[in-house]
Amino acid sequence: MTSGEEKPKENVEELLEQDIQREVETGFLANLIGWPVLSMVLGFSFYKLTTEIVPYQFIDEIFHVDQTVRYISGRWTEWNPKITTPPGLYILGWFNYKIMHFFTSWSTLTILRMVNLLGGVVVWPWVVLRPLFLFNAIGFWPITLMSFPLMAAYYYLYYTDVWSTILIVESLTLALTLPFGETASIWLSALCGLVSCTFRQTNIIWNIFIMVLVVERRALIHKDFNNVNFNNYLKFTIHAIENFHTLILPYALNMVAFALFLLFNRSITLGDKDNHVVGLHGVQFFYCLTFMAVFSAPIWVSRLFLKSYLTRNLGKPLRFIFELLGIILVIRYFTVIHPFLLADNRHFTFYLLKKIITRNFCFKYLLMPAVYHFATFTYIEVVRPRVMHFHPILPIEIKSAVDLPIQLTHISWTVLILCTFMTVVPSPLFEPRYYILPFIFWRLFVSASPEAYISKEVPTRFSCTKRLTFELIWFIIINAFTLFIFIKYPFVWTTEQYLQRITW
Repeated sequence: MTSGEEKPKENVEELLEQDIQREVETGFLANLIGWPVLSMVLGFSFYKLTTEIVPYQFIDEIFHVDQTVRYISGRWTEWNPKITTPPGLYILGWFNYKIMHFFTSWSTLTILRMVNLLGGVVVWPWVVLRPLFLFNAIGFWPITLMSFPLMAAYYYLYYTDVWSTILIVESLTLALTLPFGETASIWLSALCGLVSCTFRQTNIIWNIFIMVLVVERRALIHKDFNNVNFNNYLKFTIHAIENFHTLILPYALNMVAFALFLLFNRSITLGDKDNHVVGLHGVQFFYCLTFMAVFSAPIWVSRLFLKSYLTRNLGKPLRFIFELLGIILVIRYFTVIHPFLLADNRHFTFYLLKKIITRNFCFKYLLMPAVYHFATFTYIEVVRPRVMHFHPILPIEIKSAVDLPIQLTHISWTVLILCTFMTVVPSPLFEPRYYILPFIFWRLFVSASPEAYISKEVPTRFSCTKRLTFELIWFIIINAFTLFIFIKYPFVWTTEQYLQRITW
């Protein structure tokens, strides 16, 4: 073989390192430039919306603002019986008001809404996402997740979802990056997980997921995971038992506290229990996966991906038919249409349900099962390439959990699916904001499909920048559309004093 033929092989590793370095540098530059621009746009639109478009309490803000005002007035023992979530947001709102009302003449409502704007624009990208980005700079961009439509819509309103997400994902960040050393970081992670439950009770489920990650990332090193999945489950269990006090106990205390809350409250919701009864809303899982597939489209859409879906189903058509029949049975027997949804045309889900999902028999039982099937395939297959694989004999070379890549194993992948199911299925309401955490936890562990391109030196060079850029643009387009509908299409409710609008 001539030296000219050998050169490409010799340069493969060097060129790939250059690709990765270029991707990282591009990601840092995009975030440094994009963050101030997006922050100014969000800040300006927030000011216009909260002072001119909706300078009044909107939908559930009526309950949240009322409770916070009671705290501001010193009435700490009073509780609005219509509120379903714990008082985390109201305490934070009280704290923010006590500081800001000395410096501004803005209304109480605007000051309270600022809690979510500051959280989403400052704390979320810089405190929570930045450390994860430093560990996985070609996996996602913080400014993109800052712009995630289901979350960004609530930067303008006084809802629980923004800080619920910030705190539970910060729990994940601390558990993976260990900025204060292993012991302190794990306990702080558990503390953030506990505090997040005071904003939304279902975050206890994500405490379980984070605990599994904490155990798993140490068990795979100390017990040497291999390619036999059952053995890895045994090793995981043994390691959890052996290290109960350092790895399990911090999160177990959260679960004990939550169990005591359930015993005392006799329900997962605090108020309005008749309209928030836990059930088995199976089709909600497919709603969630469909939203996730749509929002994540820029990171997976390709001719090869669509071809793999067709190949899978055409290769085994009988399996495909049985899977569709299973989805149809879930639609038939585990669909819950809450009276609130049918009566409230201020949410996109009202129109999705009436115009598409349950429009007629063909839409409900022929079109939507196919959509749900593809969404499920997407949810699983986008993760698959990023799942860790282990050698049947050789030990793990990495010796510290903090040095492991931000990836799942077959154990945490399974738990992620179960946690997503447990988060959304019990809820009778078709609420896209319940899909924020399933999407975020999924997105942090997947990567955009790399775009391979032909090079004279080597044909295996790649770039993810284009897909990550399209993902950001995609979110911005959805946010712009959402704001346009919200601002331009108000309507009257005879039972309400002010104009009503459409949001998530």
